[in-house]
Amino acid sequence: MSTERPGGTGEFAPLVEEVRKFATAVGGKAMEIGGRLRESNPEVYGHLAAAGGELLAAYRAAVAGHEQRWSAPQHADTERVDLDGAEEASDK
Repeated sequence: MSTERPGGTGEFAPLVEEVRKFATAVGGKAMEIGGRLRESNPEVYGHLAAAGGELLAAYRAAVAGHEQRWSAPQHADTERVDLDGAEEASDK
């Protein structure tokens, strides 16, 4: 097995390859089921396809919003959070 594929190098190469195999298997099965559904019940297939498109659009909108916030020069709404609990330790 070659681990020189893009995104599949280093210590995570085996994991990336397994995810790739899993996605290929799930995608193939989904296409098989979708083809049968399209033939046997085209109205349901149309609704599911439209719903999938809406979910993808929602995901893209969410990602775009996060990208805008992270790429902004300064985070306007920031709050310092002490993850070490130093303030709690000094109160006791």
